[in-house]
Amino acid sequence: MKQHLRNTTLSFLIAIVFTTTASAQGWWFRLADFNQSARTAAIGFSIGTGGFVGTGYDSATYKRNFSVYNQTTNTWTAITSMGGLTGSGLSRDAASCFVIGNKAYVACGQNSNPYNLDFWEYDAGTDIWTQRANFAGTPRRSAVGFTLGGNGFIACGQDATGLKNDLWMYNVAANAWSVKAVFPGTPRRLPVAFTIGTKAYVGTGDDGTFKGDFYKYDATTNAWLTVAVYGGTPRYGATCFVIGTDAYVGTGYDNTLSNRKDFWKYNSITNSWSVIKDFSGTARSNAVGFTIGSFGYVATGYDSLTTKDLWVYDPNSTGIEELEKFKSSVKIYPNPIIENAIISFAPASLNAFSKISFTLYDIKGREVKYIEQLMSSETSLARDQLANGIYIYKFVGDNKLLSTGKIILQ
Repeated sequence: MKQHLRNTTLSFLIAIVFTTTASAQGWWFRLADFNQSARTAAIGFSIGTGGFVGTGYDSATYKRNFSVYNQTTNTWTAITSMGGLTGSGLSRDAASCFVIGNKAYVACGQNSNPYNLDFWEYDAGTDIWTQRANFAGTPRRSAVGFTLGGNGFIACGQDATGLKNDLWMYNVAANAWSVKAVFPGTPRRLPVAFTIGTKAYVGTGDDGTFKGDFYKYDATTNAWLTVAVYGGTPRYGATCFVIGTDAYVGTGYDNTLSNRKDFWKYNSITNSWSVIKDFSGTARSNAVGFTIGSFGYVATGYDSLTTKDLWVYDPNSTGIEELEKFKSSVKIYPNPIIENAIISFAPASLNAFSKISFTLYDIKGREVKYIEQLMSSETSLARDQLANGIYIYKFVGDNKLLSTGKIILQ
């Protein structure tokens, strides 16, 4: 917790009693964890109202299993693993994917064989995998995929000879690949790619140094144009999703040699980046992102361990409603306190804030008790050796003041 949030002067306490802050940059909410093993370098995509996550590496083995997320019920359901019953040996991480209609396409990646070029089609309507024509470029990992004009594209990545900046298009009707205009940035691995309208965008990544440059691809003219440099620090292994005409790019591993949790919005109309609310999960790289309707989703990844949590970003939430829900529901009882007490608040707040802390001060503003993170909506508060008197408390969630008040010990 940042030091300025633990200021122990009484004047500061008096000031914050009357201060409430909220973000106008959207809000993150935690949802049901992915129902397979925690993993990194998986792939994620959406078809209709379902969000699909699969493949990846779980710190022990490469994976080929998949599950689909239902946003209505907030539940995950296992589906057929990549390749179906005959898919043994198809486990991998750092694969690439794109979606055309109600079918997803997965290519390349890495498993016990260093690099792959096999290419698979998944029919979400029938839950069936079908092998298609192998990727026509070199076997590789850490490339990106996108869709334009009813065709799929794969760009960049890393093969047995090094880093790549080639671009390949897949024609579904012909079941064939063709080479397209080379990505104009340096050859690289682990960039991000997204599509807005009739243009695709590729940027960030690693070419031996961390990258923040971005380029726009027009499939009609088979040409690339330079666009605004990413608003955050240069990085690789970031994730992204698109809502309307805006793309959201964040997390990843950057030039501070650490995983990140900042997120930035790209406005394709103004060709500009602006910061939004930080991702509320742990700082991480190699997560997956996808869009369902007007919401963005981020799941899995690596934060020094593989992860399986799922978060949704609502661009229209200011956080005020979540702050008010917490404030109206929080209570400490009994009050006055003779022995011990219970801290209680609405269970939904545990999903609206990634971290809620509790600090207790004596009347002189000295910190006498601190709980760094409340893990449950009901927590026991031990009196310990505190003397009788009036005490002031505050709750902080994601660096925002949630509530303050006083309790009496007698």
